[in-house]
Amino acid sequence: MESHGNRAEGRANVFLGAVLDSGTGSVPVRVRNISPHGALIEGPILPAPGAEVRLVRGALRASGTLAWEAQSHAGVSFAEPIDVQAWVQRVGHAGQQRVDSLVAAIRRGETVRGGGDEPQADALAGISRSLDELCERLASSKHFPPELGEDLLKLDVLAQSLRSLARRGMR
Repeated sequence: MESHGNRAEGRANVFLGAVLDSGTGSVPVRVRNISPHGALIEGPILPAPGAEVRLVRGALRASGTLAWEAQSHAGVSFAEPIDVQAWVQRVGHAGQQRVDSLVAAIRRGETVRGGGDEPQADALAGISRSLDELCERLASSKHFPPELGEDLLKLDVLAQSLRSLARRGMR
């Protein structure tokens, strides 16, 4: 395997969600740092060193080899250099940015309006629906880790709270 000189050079310290695909299946991982030549990942179940893997984040993919693994952390050496900027950009569906901006406005105490003249209650109901859809997708995923069940319940409670606020706003 080719040496890449100073391994710390060009590394971006991040906390990104991704999926690690290997010959034995896929597992959710966190990317802790990333460079054009590799990444430090963290995950509950990782393949053995030497395994051929593919790191996936949204539409981005990087094939490589698991260089080492210890205590739920591993180093991935990419077969081809990647564009680090593309990997650290926010990944989400088109509606996610709208949900993020609505939640930020609510936290600032601002009146929230939808795309046109829809009232705040409709915006809250829309956020609640988005959270419900997210919860459903996560709960039905065969790769959803059971230890995150409590977090999924918290998301569901948030969705219910927003739905309740929306109903109060419609009266």
